Amino acid sequence: MAPVLKPQPGVPMRRITRQDFETIVGTVTLAAVALALWIASAGGKAAQESGSYLLTARFGQVDGLTIGNPVYLAGIQVGSVVRIELAPNSLKPVVTISVRRGLAVPADSALLVMSDGVLGGKYMRIEAGSETEAMKPGARFETVQDSIIVERILQKIVQGAEARRRGEAPENGAPKKDEAPKPAPKPGVPETPKQQ
Repeated sequence: MAPVLKPQPGVPMRRITRQDFETIVGTVTLAAVALALWIASAGGKAAQESGSYLLTARFGQVDGLTIGNPVYLAGIQVGSVVRIELAPNSLKPVVTISVRRGLAVPADSALLVMSDGVLGGKYMRIEAGSETEAMKPGARFETVQDSIIVERILQKIVQGAEARRRGEAPENGAPKKDEAPKPAPKPGVPETPKQQ
């Protein structure tokens, strides 16, 4: 039988209040969550390093691309972006991706920066080539496609619509503003062809 603790004479016993109890439970919970996240992060990095290899590509621009964006091949995620940096001599962005180990990417494949819809995020897509030789770890893609800047496309569409509204950019074959329409060809007289 466990001994019963009796209060010492002259030392008052302090009861744990509800607020103290909640503080202790909250602190222990936060510590457990932080430890679990650290273990998952360390394990994920170790698994990624052992289960993948790196490939690089130099682009003209990679607007909107960030570290962690997925890399797809044939619609299946096969890796992710792990590093984006500027090449020291050309000041062009160099993107490093990790690709699942065991996946043989043909040596003549292309790497493209894609947009997931008009307002969606960026991702990378590998267009597989036809070479039988596979890219080795650390190899560089020779064929790339830069990021398409959606804002520029939308700006051109808006400018074109405004120009048409003002009559500055007529439709094909339509007369310009203050220009007389072309006379209809006379019957029986062949129309002279335009020179290219």
